[in-house]
Amino acid sequence: MRVLGYDAVRVPEELVRDGVVEPADLNELLARADAVSLHAPLTWETRHLIGAEQLRRMKPGAYLVNTSRGGLVDPAALLRALDEGRIAGAALDVLEAEPPGVDDPLVAHERVLITPCATWYSEESMEALKSGVAREVVRVLSGDRPRSPVNESTGRGPVG
Repeated sequence: MRVLGYDAVRVPEELVRDGVVEPADLNELLARADAVSLHAPLTWETRHLIGAEQLRRMKPGAYLVNTSRGGLVDPAALLRALDEGRIAGAALDVLEAEPPGVDDPLVAHERVLITPCATWYSEESMEALKSGVAREVVRVLSGDRPRSPVNESTGRGPVG
């Protein structure tokens, strides 16, 4: 298997040096990949990283896999790409709206596999989540601006 890597900042040097990953820009990666797997935090810059334009660049037989953050993918654009046969399918354990509504068309789509994301469910993560939300509420009520959707200590969004 050949692995192409794109990172908004840079592909880790050791992966390139060891021949594990061939660096590619996002457009090249989308055009060449049989499967696109997302591994990125949700930030203002990465929100809808994969939208209509990016899905059009993918091979018709390619698959999109998102196990990172639901907001990385524009769900309306993904649904159109699937319905129009622009991509072969998608595997997701996160969606932009969590939990998804019972009428969410991606949930019942024949070319979408959705698995529950349960990696963060633990007593410790629930306590960290509650504490983080409480600190953010206090900040905002004290007159500070809300922080970015990325938790600086974990590099992840406000819910994970």
